[in-house]
Amino acid sequence: MAKKENFPSTTVIGSYPVFVPQAVLNQHAAFADEVEDPVESSIQLSVRDFLSAGIEYPSTGQTRDTFVRIFLDPDYVSGISKHGSEIVVTEKIARRKPIRLADVQTAKEVIPAYYGLKEPVTDPYTLARNCRIEGSTYDNLKELSYAIAKEIIRPELESIQTYVDYLQIDAPYFSLEPFRDYIVDLYEELLSGLKVPVVLHVCGDTFSVFSQLIKLKKVDVISLDFTSSDRLTDEISLRNFDQKIGLGCVSTSSPVVEPVKSIANVIKRVSSKVGEDRIRFIHPACGERGLSLDAAYQKNVNLTLARNEVYLGEPQTAHSVSLEESEYDPNGYFLVQVDNQEQRIVVSFNSYNHLPLVRLQSASGEKLISAIIDNKIISNTEYGKRHLGYVGYEIGKAETALRNKLPYRQDRPLSLPGIY
Repeated sequence: MAKKENFPSTTVIGSYPVFVPQAVLNQHAAFADEVEDPVESSIQLSVRDFLSAGIEYPSTGQTRDTFVRIFLDPDYVSGISKHGSEIVVTEKIARRKPIRLADVQTAKEVIPAYYGLKEPVTDPYTLARNCRIEGSTYDNLKELSYAIAKEIIRPELESIQTYVDYLQIDAPYFSLEPFRDYIVDLYEELLSGLKVPVVLHVCGDTFSVFSQLIKLKKVDVISLDFTSSDRLTDEISLRNFDQKIGLGCVSTSSPVVEPVKSIANVIKRVSSKVGEDRIRFIHPACGERGLSLDAAYQKNVNLTLARNEVYLGEPQTAHSVSLEESEYDPNGYFLVQVDNQEQRIVVSFNSYNHLPLVRLQSASGEKLISAIIDNKIISNTEYGKRHLGYVGYEIGKAETALRNKLPYRQDRPLSLPGIY
């Protein structure tokens, strides 16, 4: 079924469960020239998890520090010092070098061209709120916010915009305290002239601040949490605004994986009041760093399934039709076997008098299937196409068995040793 005209894309807010312990990151920082970069492989793993779950606009998923401290790291920003957990502004700040560029490039290399990339950067006001100003370097929070926007965040956005489809600004403080009167001007200066659309993500209960958020005219999508209260939905339905909405419909504060039907109900409830045409993204309520890896992955899977159910309806129920012997692939049949000692899968394509016509071996199921297609083993008939689906399924089982030291039997479900 084709997508509807107003069909929101799936995305994530940014963070994903940590693949690399902090001790390993510290070791790499101390021996950067000698130790392989652990974050690069972690980003690749995160992106692949996002794509596998059905996320159409993933992010890097991994950072080298928290999303406050990474943008105020003395290695990247001059005029900053760290006293334990405290970040101190000691003099005029300036960005020494790109902060997230290399990691964004790593993610971009993993993502197929038909997916997008949306990368978060921390809001300058949020960063300023987490600093202590020493001496008379900056007079107040407003002045520091403008300096961070100009010297750190704007150059950072410009450096990564070539590689992303959306830039995202994370601004958690907007829902926690009164909206400062200078934020609108701050964002006008921060975002003017950027070449890609901008998403503003504000977590928490944004009911009281939504009327202020829509004043940020340079923002294209306002990304919000709809899991905690219906009053935000009612508030949005009363407002006139130009921005699209990002619909956060899966909790990231609870380890419980919500059923698809529950997530679908949130999407239906919000879109019915806000308007389907206003929904640009379907996403988790916030970053997923605090979840277990399995919970985060399954939440993203269920989010995608719920989005599809709401906008495309229930999937068709699969059924199979048993083939008569006269309908078998006329070229022959497959025998799939696992050689555990040699750590390989052996695939034989035999004639019906049991003469092996082609024999292939590899530990990689993907390579075996590609070789079967490239060698044109299977007949170009409807039954041949069914045969290809069958052998792909069996090779996948065989590879799973090989990797997990399980017994493999063709045409039988995988089972643990001793269970038949």
